[in-house]
Amino acid sequence: MKKYSLFLSLLLLSHLIARENPFFASDEAKKQKVTSNISDARPQMGTLSYTFPDQARVLKEITFTVQNLDGSIEEKKLQIDQSIDWHRALIISQGGSSPHLTAKNSSSAANFGFIQLYSKGKSLTIKSSDPLIRHFALSNPNSIVLDFKHEASFKSDQKTLNAAPYLNVSVGNHGKFARATITLDGHYAYTLSKENGLITIICK
Repeated sequence: MKKYSLFLSLLLLSHLIARENPFFASDEAKKQKVTSNISDARPQMGTLSYTFPDQARVLKEITFTVQNLDGSIEEKKLQIDQSIDWHRALIISQGGSSPHLTAKNSSSAANFGFIQLYSKGKSLTIKSSDPLIRHFALSNPNSIVLDFKHEASFKSDQKTLNAAPYLNVSVGNHGKFARATITLDGHYAYTLSKENGLITIICK
């Protein structure tokens, strides 16, 4: 009887200290961030204007809150600490060129004979007489790799695309397959589709 009473007491006590949902982490700091890869159709940023209040004299810092490619939210603080004239508005514009951006054209083409590429905006069309074996993305530098079944010998070559987000493309001989490496001007997610003998890549 005593053993039964002790077992019943432990059973009731375990219910009180148990977590409400054992499938969630008990430590709040260890919970994973919930992100989304849903595409955003917001318009491209233009020029923004901010008018300072009349008592403002020093701009200490600016905080940028951005949404990353994976949907996560990140804050970046830009330290300023400079005197300002409150009569003059602060203008924010996404213009000029990136320090590492060399692509200036809206469209470009590259022809390697058995592989031909044409880019327009963020879309890249590829035509090849050889079937596509696989494709994947690499970083440092950011690039998209395409492997085609190709056993004929050829000399490796590289051509400039210079049309953002596509900087250049190189084709190398790997024995039983040819590898086309498309270098990008930054980090992108991409989709690849095949239709009517053409391969289409869209960076987003």
